[in-house]
Amino acid sequence: MEHKTLGRYLILGELGRGAMGAVFRAKDPLIEREVAIKTLLPTLPDEVMAEVRERFLREARSAGRLNHPNIVTIFDVGQQGDTAYIAMELLEGRSLQQMMRETERLSFDAAAELAAQLADGLDHAHRFAIVHRDVKPANVMVGPSGRAKLTDFGVAHVASSTVTQTGAAVGSPRYMSPEQVLGQPVDARSDVFSLGSVLYEMLTRRAPFDRAGESNVFLLMNRIAGEAHVPAREIDPGIPAALDRIANKALAKKPEDRYQRAMEMASDLRNWRNAARGEAGERSTMVVPPRQKPQASPAVADILGDLDAFSKQFDLEAQEIARKTEEEKQKKQEAERRAAAHAAAAAETAKRQREAQAASAAPAPRRSGALDMLRSRPSAAPKEDPAVTRKKAVLALNQAMREADKFLAEFMHEVSQRQPECAQSYPFMHFGALPNVVLSEGMADSRPRRVDDIDCLSYIVMRFRVSPMPPAKQLLNRDDFAAFETYLKNLGAVYELAPAAKNDFGQVTKAVFTVTGGPKCEITINADYAALNVTFELNNVRKPGRRKCVVPAAEFFGDLADELARYMLGADEEFEKRLAPAK
Repeated sequence: MEHKTLGRYLILGELGRGAMGAVFRAKDPLIEREVAIKTLLPTLPDEVMAEVRERFLREARSAGRLNHPNIVTIFDVGQQGDTAYIAMELLEGRSLQQMMRETERLSFDAAAELAAQLADGLDHAHRFAIVHRDVKPANVMVGPSGRAKLTDFGVAHVASSTVTQTGAAVGSPRYMSPEQVLGQPVDARSDVFSLGSVLYEMLTRRAPFDRAGESNVFLLMNRIAGEAHVPAREIDPGIPAALDRIANKALAKKPEDRYQRAMEMASDLRNWRNAARGEAGERSTMVVPPRQKPQASPAVADILGDLDAFSKQFDLEAQEIARKTEEEKQKKQEAERRAAAHAAAAAETAKRQREAQAASAAPAPRRSGALDMLRSRPSAAPKEDPAVTRKKAVLALNQAMREADKFLAEFMHEVSQRQPECAQSYPFMHFGALPNVVLSEGMADSRPRRVDDIDCLSYIVMRFRVSPMPPAKQLLNRDDFAAFETYLKNLGAVYELAPAAKNDFGQVTKAVFTVTGGPKCEITINADYAALNVTFELNNVRKPGRRKCVVPAAEFFGDLADELARYMLGADEEFEKRLAPAK
């Protein structure tokens, strides 16, 4: 590639290349961040350029609206000359396709967790009416920590879009849903089917409708449309029945028989071991439809040529890139280093020769004391354009918000899974300071908005419940019933009321309140891109009532999100010093 820059991004090297585009490692000089730049090659034939460009820009529009730990982050989109490009998160790790090729077989726990993470990301996209339509192992990156991220929304379908709707079978044939194969309308349940195909392949090391030694896409797509898959346990009886049932449900031919939301599939995947223990010794009630003979579909035949060629070309290029990329990168870096060292040495030698010739040929000039004085003093630093300064600040605050969002989303997910005990007591009306409480039901969400033509993250909200362990009991007189019950309801607490004493007229005079689920707590983080500060507002967190603080953007970087999380856990009190008294 001839470009040394694309937009404001400095190209550092090539990561991979295909028939339609290339991906480069680049640097954003405004905030000193490395990114991946995905480009669309300007050399494509005119007859396909319009369609490919629309797909390319649709990826930026679709994924750019989403902010989720399991979806690749899109930062920017632009065009330089004839080259369109997308700037996105630079992902480290391997694709799920590479992992399955290089690993004998993923453990059942690993397969379930990866599929659950992908279901989380898909459910987030579906809430924005975005259907991915090309869920496959090659479009999943798994980082060193085990975090899975869904990529390539280039064929994603947005509900209001007029492109790639009914009649257009788009996606990778091996993982298509029956409705995609037949060119019928798709919705979120189509992605559930494709995710079921990926889960099945992780369990069995083969796609559900593949046949050994066969390369005919027509037969493959007809099996998807009209033939039941072979249950995973028929291939390997060692596969847990609970995971087999999850895959079977996701791979149901009729959308109404599948999981209706990806989050339902994620929940079953994360609880498969509990389901397996609870159903041990019991016969499964799931009925797998009988396999049918393949039936040719006229809609399938019309789209075979392009899909077959695309599938073969993509697989060949992926294998070649995976094998050569690292070797070529190392050779290129070594050659560049040697060339740079040679050029620097030659330049230094030439400079010394010129200085020696000038010193011997020219008479010593008359020097001015005033000029010497001026030249010896440092020059004033040039003033930066205020617009550039503001843009840098906006970009930096946006990056800090996105990093905080990713960290806190993962933290709240762990709160839900582990239900940790708070290291400090929680004050509670009539109960005093409860010494032992646990955090549960954690969730996090965020919202973007447009600031100076930049998609910025402006709002993060976290909610969780604090519950006494064991349940707290309090005996109250009749006069205190109403106030305390109103207090519990306002907090969203879970409680039971049991009479303890009655008077001669049968009226309850004393009652025991048992609180099993404590108050729901909430934290909101709002970024003000005009004033360049961040407002934290805490409700019932560690203390009753609402408290808040405003933090300058310059202090928001670093470990402030971790400091807040540690405060929630009662691990330290640093964040308490920032908060105003409760209201």
